[in-house]
Amino acid sequence: MIIFIHKGFQSFTHKKLKTMYKGKFQISSYNRLLRRLFIPRGTYVFTDRERMDQWELRVYARLYEHLRRAGAGYRVLNNPALMNNRLELLRLLHREGINDFNVYPVSEQLTPARFPVFIRRIYDHKKPLTGLLKNQEELEQALIKLREQDEPAEGTIIVEYCAEPVQGDLFRKLSVFRVGEQVLFYQAVHERNWLIKYGTMNSATDELYQDEQNMILENAYEDTLKRVFDLAGIEYGRADCGVVDGKIQVYEINTNPHIIPPFPHPNPIRQKSMRLGWEKYMKALAEIDSTEPHAPLARRFRHADVNNLFQRLYYGSLIKRQ
Repeated sequence: MIIFIHKGFQSFTHKKLKTMYKGKFQISSYNRLLRRLFIPRGTYVFTDRERMDQWELRVYARLYEHLRRAGAGYRVLNNPALMNNRLELLRLLHREGINDFNVYPVSEQLTPARFPVFIRRIYDHKKPLTGLLKNQEELEQALIKLREQDEPAEGTIIVEYCAEPVQGDLFRKLSVFRVGEQVLFYQAVHERNWLIKYGTMNSATDELYQDEQNMILENAYEDTLKRVFDLAGIEYGRADCGVVDGKIQVYEINTNPHIIPPFPHPNPIRQKSMRLGWEKYMKALAEIDSTEPHAPLARRFRHADVNNLFQRLYYGSLIKRQ
């Protein structure tokens, strides 16, 4: 069994897996898992690193270690203590020469090396807070407006724009998964907007859809993305990328991506591509499932091991904030 551990109200992301493959996948929140005395055997995937506070990182990293040392039948992916947040990752990828664009914390009051830029939050996957800002004057005006709207500087970053259309005014976003040791090209989505969120149905040509299918079959960019995931300290997640001047650019890694099974598509090439990507993803999930058929169903953790730690760190953090 594979158990995805999420924060708050983020359980919807892997719900389709649980519904479609009953008994093979479970979903739980960190709070619920911390309060259990018996922890079922299986593979635990820690998600939502980008949404964790500092105190949560400490608690969940300790929980990760308990599960890692639990013995036969237990496996755990994504150590919160080792994973980078969005700011740390994008700066690291720029320093390593993988990304051509850089990012700047708003709180540092630095001038970007190039324009245009946009502003976004570090800790969520929502749309940017601004459109493209063409110069320093527009950037300063946008920052003033955000302050007036009570948007804190902490947790927001300035991102240098780095994208190009794949055909005409059509943009393409590439998705690459890591599942354990497997790095697999999953799919591409197209939209007539530089900011691609979900893609637009049937907006690409047969040529572009065939190109997507070829990238799935060839597992495009595997070596580069394997290095990116290693640098990020992420063992499960989805990287969202683009190609600019023939070079892959990594925009973010989502450790709790919304998993959507193949659905009817008017283009048969695209329909086949979705099926191929899904089959690769499901095969990779099967390889990380560590459940032993004859092992006991659960192991009891001492109350002091986990729950007391949660109480001390959580309530201690509340006291410090007062």
